[in-house]
Amino acid sequence: MSVLLITAVCLPSHANDTTTRLLAEAISEASGAVPCAGRRKRRCCGDGICSGPETTANCADDCPGVTTATVCGEEPHSDTGGYAVVFGINHRATSAQDCCDRCQRHAANPRNAHKPCNSWVFCPLPVCWGLDTGWNHTFGECWLKWQADPVHPLYGQRGRYTLEYRQKHRYVRTGPPSHVPWTGGVIGTRWDPTVKWTTGIEGMRSNSGEELTNWRAWEPAGSYETRLKRRRKGVIN
Repeated sequence: MSVLLITAVCLPSHANDTTTRLLAEAISEASGAVPCAGRRKRRCCGDGICSGPETTANCADDCPGVTTATVCGEEPHSDTGGYAVVFGINHRATSAQDCCDRCQRHAANPRNAHKPCNSWVFCPLPVCWGLDTGWNHTFGECWLKWQADPVHPLYGQRGRYTLEYRQKHRYVRTGPPSHVPWTGGVIGTRWDPTVKWTTGIEGMRSNSGEELTNWRAWEPAGSYETRLKRRRKGVIN
């Protein structure tokens, strides 16, 4: 285990803004993120894109963590599944909280009693990569969904993409980033940050041993459950 030691530096009173900026960048680079300053406008903390070594810990602006109320059940880097009751392509929210609020309003409307929204997905970045081709999902997309069993919710993607997954889909637009760019939640549930998920070619796996297969919106009812049973028996779908 390596330990990073940063020694405090006292700048002379005549140090200019450039010296201060360079010192700030050096410290930030050591922690894994570089702030946007001066001529640096891209691949830096503050450009609105979670990229490179940036994480929720060292650049919350570009890589937000949970930003919603507890009831929203938000899980960063997740794309919840379910039946889309409102398509996000033309349905925009200003934030993840706004998207969650819209889901709850949908559920409260008696007209939606048959399939009330209990799951939501929000795009918090300028572009949110997805495996579906031909469409760039962009900031503000807010998908409202209904899950038949919210206690055991479905997910299309979750957590970090494996290297094999990223390699296989590298030609799908710009290729997948390191983590699922979406944030989503299931109303009334609570995310456990100690459970880490990876999304691979064969499906999803957690560090606690849970297995999920990729949910496919176009499949007939019951198909997901059948594939999941096969996967948990060791059969790759």
